[in-house]
Amino acid sequence: MYKFYFLFVLFFIALKVISFPMNENDLTQGKSESIDILNTELEKLNDVILKRVKNGDIPGVVVAISRKGKRVFFSSQGLMDPQNKIPMRPDAMFIMQSSSKPVTGVAAMIAMEQGLFDLQDEVYKYIPRFKDIQVAVLKGSNVSPNYVWATKKSQPNYFWRTFGMVMGWFSDETPYMYVPENSTVPAERPVTIHDLLTHTAGVGAMGLGQAVSEWGELQWDKGAWAENKHTLQSYIDMVAFGPLDFQPGSRWGYSIGLDVVARIIEITSGQPFNEFVHEHIFEPLEMRDTYWYNSIPEEKRSRIVALPDPDNPDANLLEKAQQSQYYSGSIGLVSTASDFLNFEQMRASKGVFKGRRVLAESSVNLMGTNHEGDLYTALGKTKVRAGAEGMGYAVWVILQPDLAFLPLSEGSSGWGGAFGTLSWSEPKRDLAVVIMAHGSAEGFSKEIAEIINAAFVRK
Repeated sequence: MYKFYFLFVLFFIALKVISFPMNENDLTQGKSESIDILNTELEKLNDVILKRVKNGDIPGVVVAISRKGKRVFFSSQGLMDPQNKIPMRPDAMFIMQSSSKPVTGVAAMIAMEQGLFDLQDEVYKYIPRFKDIQVAVLKGSNVSPNYVWATKKSQPNYFWRTFGMVMGWFSDETPYMYVPENSTVPAERPVTIHDLLTHTAGVGAMGLGQAVSEWGELQWDKGAWAENKHTLQSYIDMVAFGPLDFQPGSRWGYSIGLDVVARIIEITSGQPFNEFVHEHIFEPLEMRDTYWYNSIPEEKRSRIVALPDPDNPDANLLEKAQQSQYYSGSIGLVSTASDFLNFEQMRASKGVFKGRRVLAESSVNLMGTNHEGDLYTALGKTKVRAGAEGMGYAVWVILQPDLAFLPLSEGSSGWGGAFGTLSWSEPKRDLAVVIMAHGSAEGFSKEIAEIINAAFVRK
């Protein structure tokens, strides 16, 4: 299922616009001017949001902003169900997809604070099958291709195979559209927890190892996945057989490594991963409307925002998903703008929420520090701004605001999801921003960031 992240296409529908005023939220509401933000500038956000919805760029959206623990902006506009013309609710629940990852990052920081494991621990210490893991390479070489968008049982037709081969002549980054002849070589060093948290482990990174593996095959059929009764234990035991997509630490590759981290949290804490997260994150942050997709209370399911394309396989998986016992560390959460604002405000406030410490300040700093040099910006379109962003633990980090993809303060960090969710925290300004949408519009998040920058009172 992770292979579709970069292929996912959303269809846009023109909508009428419905706006909701501010209502009560978990964070204290405050006047913007009292915390150095101009209301007159923030009000421009509504114009930008309304324009995007009216133009059909996005069906509906909820945007929430807080600073210093006080909510300064909240807007709910458009439709949460375009087909049935249902207005967007302020408490609408969005499918977070990869926006779930920072939650696992925080869970890992908490586990380390408890002394359960260390970043440099070798994964085989907790999952022994990782000890002798192999790396997939092209036959007769030590080369691991960046991407292979096929499996042994699911090979594209002749046209796509030829297309992939031709494009491969011009770019190392073009994915193979078929499974090439391959073999394996030993990993040059063990995989560490650090590697998993930074997507540099080569575990399920849409490469050759995933393409030739049985566990990689399972990810293509989401319906079957929901019914197969896998748990983190059973599935990660399969993943541990390998092979890896590339040598550990040699490159950055978007991966399912955080699922392995989730399993290690289970092993070391003695708790199911979802229960650990509820106890240490959701409960102290008062995230009362945040669940995994396979455990949403029936009375709340009407609040789930529909996907714009009803034919998308993900649009009809809710009932099947309730059979699953798999609580991913990579994807799978459903949440509201208010809940996730609590989460990001905690990170922005260096681990404190409503006067209570949830995470040590040192852990917040560690999570939001670049740990991979230029590896994160070495692939794809990001190479044109090499060094502008870095990779923290489960989050991107802004290093050079003037060059970065978003004009945020240095040290800001966050992540997004395939369906259109995005959130970030800015510790330097004690600022948290959450954009919840099912649908994406080019430049939308940048517009929001620029208006927020203009709203800050210069002293």
